[in-house]
Amino acid sequence: MSLWSGPGKRYMAWPISQRHMDRTIRAFEKESWDWREEFTDLGDDAGASLIEKLSDDDIAVRWKAAWALGHLGDPRAVDPLIASLDFTAPVVREEGEFTLNMAAAWTLGKLKDSRAVEPLIRGLSSACSDYVWVAAWALGEIGDRRAIGPLQKARERDEFECVWQSDASWSGRVTDPAEKVVLASITERTFHTPETPVEKALEKLGEIKDFT
Repeated sequence: MSLWSGPGKRYMAWPISQRHMDRTIRAFEKESWDWREEFTDLGDDAGASLIEKLSDDDIAVRWKAAWALGHLGDPRAVDPLIASLDFTAPVVREEGEFTLNMAAAWTLGKLKDSRAVEPLIRGLSSACSDYVWVAAWALGEIGDRRAIGPLQKARERDEFECVWQSDASWSGRVTDPAEKVVLASITERTFHTPETPVEKALEKLGEIKDFT
């Protein structure tokens, strides 16, 4: 195990097998996006390279890296992904920012690390219902009981519209086909009716027995 140094930070190198890299590549190919244009320079330590890309000047590189890390499963990504979250920002402030938040929250749920619990709890009080439900899904995956109270409060709000798909003014802001592919995939993986993601998370935490 070695150290990788980034701008102002050092990360312990986590050996990434070719199997993990192949899985990431297959995921990109399946979802019809030209990952080669973005990720031809990952080198021997794909996780470290993708973590470095989370601070790239191009926001499209950042959200693609956040999404890729969810497939790679590298635990070193937790803190950099947390730093990428900004649930307080206006939803349409910058193209790609919404997708970065959604991808980072989804990946944190995949990594199931308790360090992400408090940052994700803050997402439950967002004015954007998409952020609420992806944060709720991630909290359900992590399974930390600190989330129960905030999830119960979020459930009382009963606001779980999939804004990026249903609101015409917002969906028009997503112009990048690759963004739409990723957002659709996150929605498919995290939003299953009739239960809301908040209810599903509470069910996983043992706080709801059924939905009738």
